[in-house]
Amino acid sequence: MKILKTDKEKLILRNGLIAVVALAVLYFFVLNPFLKEGSSILDEELDRKTGEIKRYIARTGSLPSREGFAKLEKQKEALEERLQELVDFVDPEKVRVSESSSEAGLYFIERLHSSIKRFSSASPSGDINLPEDLGFGNGLPKESMVGILLRQLETVEAAVDILLKNETIEFAAIKPLKAIDYIEPLSKKVFYTELPVQISIRTDTKALVNLLLELKNQSPVVSVKELHIKSSEFDTGRIEASLVLSTFMVAKGTE
Repeated sequence: MKILKTDKEKLILRNGLIAVVALAVLYFFVLNPFLKEGSSILDEELDRKTGEIKRYIARTGSLPSREGFAKLEKQKEALEERLQELVDFVDPEKVRVSESSSEAGLYFIERLHSSIKRFSSASPSGDINLPEDLGFGNGLPKESMVGILLRQLETVEAAVDILLKNETIEFAAIKPLKAIDYIEPLSKKVFYTELPVQISIRTDTKALVNLLLELKNQSPVVSVKELHIKSSEFDTGRIEASLVLSTFMVAKGTE
């Protein structure tokens, strides 16, 4: 083994060792995280492609060709654009918790009381008899429920605003119903959630028809899921009606 004798040889060896250490540090602390991130992105893309191929095989019973897969990609992009347009129409971000509010439950209670006060002052006769707390109760809701309750309150607000235009309206009950989750068949994730509200009233036929016509043009979309009508006073034309109105919350994270 050759022993380094001169200062020049020792200097060359020392500089070489320094360069090796520097490259090692560069790799482990600078390049390696980026390489891992790139690998993770590739893995995600591979999983996505694999999932699409599996869904295609499950639907058609055959493996797509390269040209067929490219065509499917274009169709998928077009469908995603149309789906996003539909999502924005059905579930616009119209009512959400205020960013200035530190407590979501308190924000909902304040919104509820504000609506009750507005309805009382908007009544033509001034003596409107609304169900207590619009059926939502006066307890502080859990933070996880506030988003759903806000959307249900929005539905109630839309219906009551329309009904208050008629002086003969009487409210028998307002009741937020349990939200219903609809599951996407392949991913088994929640695709969208239906948010129903039941409203029972006593009014006349004209007021009920006007309510249905105006709900047709509401945004977010309001669906009349159930409608039950009973004539209560034949001589006056008064009717009792019970409606289940639904809006929808789309799971945007699954788009």
